[in-house]
Amino acid sequence: MNSDGHRTRTRPLIVVLGVITAFDAMAIDLYLPGFRDIERSLGANPGTMQTSLSVFVGGAAIGQLFYGPVTDRFGRRGPLAFGILLFVLASVLAALSQNMAMFMVARALQGLGAAAGLVIPRAIITDRYQGREVAKLFSALLQVMMIAPIVAPPIGGLLVAEMGWRAIFWFLALFGAASLVALLKIVPETLESSRRATAGLRVTLLDYAGLFRRGRLTWLTLSSAFAMAGLFAYIGSSSFVFVDHFGLPPTIYSLVLAGIALGMVIGGQINVLLLSRWTEPQILVFGLLLHAACCVALLIATLAMGAGVYVAGALIFLAMASLMLVVGNGIALVMKSAPTSHAGSVSSLLGILQYAFAGATGVALALAYDATLTPFITAMLLCAVGALIAFVVATRLTAETATPFDGRTVEYP
Repeated sequence: MNSDGHRTRTRPLIVVLGVITAFDAMAIDLYLPGFRDIERSLGANPGTMQTSLSVFVGGAAIGQLFYGPVTDRFGRRGPLAFGILLFVLASVLAALSQNMAMFMVARALQGLGAAAGLVIPRAIITDRYQGREVAKLFSALLQVMMIAPIVAPPIGGLLVAEMGWRAIFWFLALFGAASLVALLKIVPETLESSRRATAGLRVTLLDYAGLFRRGRLTWLTLSSAFAMAGLFAYIGSSSFVFVDHFGLPPTIYSLVLAGIALGMVIGGQINVLLLSRWTEPQILVFGLLLHAACCVALLIATLAMGAGVYVAGALIFLAMASLMLVVGNGIALVMKSAPTSHAGSVSSLLGILQYAFAGATGVALALAYDATLTPFITAMLLCAVGALIAFVVATRLTAETATPFDGRTVEYP
């Protein structure tokens, strides 16, 4: 950051973008405490409620496919404002739902709206900042995002207890509306007209496959997707690990989740400090090796030594904190490798692959379930190894020249 004035402008920008990026986590974690009340109110069953979660995730995945190309052609603020407005209206629709069909439509539209917050903030940061500043700001963005898993479940539980499940979605609507006001006041348009893509959206969407022919960008994206899959492996397995396996009551489990999330915030802050001395690739490799070492130690401790919740919890804490040395730097390296006028499309591709890898990891964990911690720990370890291998392959590739959608020639570093 070049000056105090620049720092002052950057802080509110990152806070607003971080909050918008957290729409996805808020829309998931906030309504989990209301599952049973929604079931009774709308005549659903547990399987249907799980489907409502899948519908939201599916909407978010599909939305990411389109927001990137749209924002590359029409700018950042307009599509992001549209996504937030869609999220607000979908939240109102969910609050007013009288049957599961209406609720499912609302959840799908919520996912489509939240997808804008997953894609466009990364492109905005890439537009405005350069060098290691990009990695620092992605780490800061992740730290703001990590507040959502800490505060959302207790807020959701309080809303359900005091006002019923519909209050959850009225809260999300107000949360989205406030974020839209903050966006319009604080976040500028960062993609000038001269840098916007000129090809039609149909051509841009069809040419997604062309990104896979750009070797370094492809392998960096795969590395980042593997790392994110490891994070989702933890998120998806945490309830089994602490509640089912170690027998913690729900209240203590919530405190453990909050503690690990706090560790991840600390890990992100350490990453920001390390960027003053090390480069993104150096920190990323160190973080992956440390994360893998924690996974190996956890595997040995639980399999060979029968470690209890304190040892296992401490090692999981260290594993997730070390992963924060990886995720922000991985995203930064991907976005810095993107063609200037197509940062949105690359951000979309990254988000789609992250969701695909996370989904595949979840399926693999479900198939490998054996009532032990082995599948969960192994999945995190394999994701770390996959991320490291993909990154090493990327670094071995020579600089390449690629032709983006508008016909310009871009030299990849």
